[in-house]
Formats: sequence, C-alpha cells, structure tokens
Amino acid sequence: MVFCCAPRAPQIGQELDLEWLSKVVSLWHTSGTLMLLIILWPCQVRGDHEAILASAFAAFDENYLESWAFTEERTLSGVTSVGRYDPRESDQWQLLVIDGRKPSAKESEEYQEGKASGGNGASQRADSMVTPDSLSLKEETARYWLFDFLPMGEGDSAKVMKHLDGTIRISKSGPAVEFIDVRSAKSFRPRFGVRIREFLTHLEFTRAEDDGPVVPRQLQFRINMRAYGVISVDERVSIEYRDYQYVGHRSP
Repeated sequence: MVFCCAPRAPQIGQELDLEWLSKVVSLWHTSGTLMLLIILWPCQVRGDHEAILASAFAAFDENYLESWAFTEERTLSGVTSVGRYDPRESDQWQLLVIDGRKPSAKESEEYQEGKASGGNGASQRADSMVTPDSLSLKEETARYWLFDFLPMGEGDSAKVMKHLDGTIRISKSGPAVEFIDVRSAKSFRPRFGVRIREFLTHLEFTRAEDDGPVVPRQLQFRINMRAYGVISVDERVSIEYRDYQYVGHRSP
C-alpha cells in the first residue's frame, strides 16, 4: 500500500534520482511494512535496556495479519476512506466508505488493486532500525520508560535516517511499546539537489484485546520536500486501526 509517489521529472538524470526518492518515501508509507520493521528491530542495547526492549517486542504478534480482522481509516490528500481487513476472505481488503458515502465499483476495484500491489509489508524488511548502543533513557515515570535512539538504515534509506531522531515509549504494564516517533529536527539535504524540509513518522500501538498482542493503533506520516528546484512533495497521511477481531484458532 503506497500512499503517494513523487511526480516524474522531465530529464532522465532526475528520473533516476526520483526513483531513489520514491524508495525512501515508500519505505515509510506502507503501514504493514512499518509494523514489520518494528517487530524485527534487533535489541542492540546494553544492560537493563536490552531486557526492557526484548520484553516489549515479545508482546507483538508477528503474524497478526493472519489471525486478526480490523478496520482501517485512512486520510490522504483530504480524502478519507474506511476499509475492512479480514484474512479469511478471498479479497482480504474491502472498501466500506469513502468520504462518507458508499464507494463505486471502480473505487472498490482500485482500492483492492492498491492493497494487492502494496501488500502488507511481508516482503520488505529492515535488518536494523536502531544504531547499536544509541539507545538512552530520556525519562522514567511510574508508568513508562521513554528512550531516545538514532535510527539506522542501509543503502539509500541510510542517507535519510542519519538526519532523523527517534523516540520510543514503553509502558511498564506488560511491558509494551506505546509509541515510536521518528522525525527531523530541521531541514536537511540527503543528497545533491534534494532538500527535505520536514519528515515525521509517529506510530501508536494498543492491545487487540485486554490480554491480546500489541498491534498498530495509529500512524501519522508527514513529508515535505523539494527536488531540483522544480519538484515538490507535500504529503500528510493519517491512518487509524480499530475494531480488532480475532479470527484465528485459539488453543483449547
């Protein structure tokens, strides 16, 4: 599920660079991918912090897409769509409402095609998102731990990651991840001809049931960038996940 992509440039050289930009944007646009990236983070930190992270990540269900149905409400470019995911159905994604009305057959078809082409993120992985030894305790209360970390990527994504700051809050009840926030503190140039004025990804999590696994609850994505002086990308994406229903097989 890719929410948007940068417009094509008129020149071949620019088009190649825009392909790189599209990879960077799509890395963060796919909500399923984002969830998987978080689940697969290695706990490369020291001492008690390592134990805290290990316990928090253990609360995630890596295969939740196989066992849970849920509703997704997404707002992009002023258009709000509500869809339902159910792994038991042949067409797992169904568009229910778009801007408060019943969708047309064409809109439903395009929605399903977009979901099918974007997938649920299972094919995209990150070997590491936290720079080794970068995790530091920023705040501790009776309810949670708040850590800072330096995001890490590989290849093209590393050119963006090194300019971002990360924060993760872990509830002491569980423990469980409450939110992860990755953002730029100021504008930056990841490569020649490209300036990213703002970059933000904020993810929140909840338990699917009172004693169930930790699953996505909300995603906020924001990118404002300009390339080669003529191409602008200004996107805001808001996604809410709710109404989780277990549809797998429970052990007796």
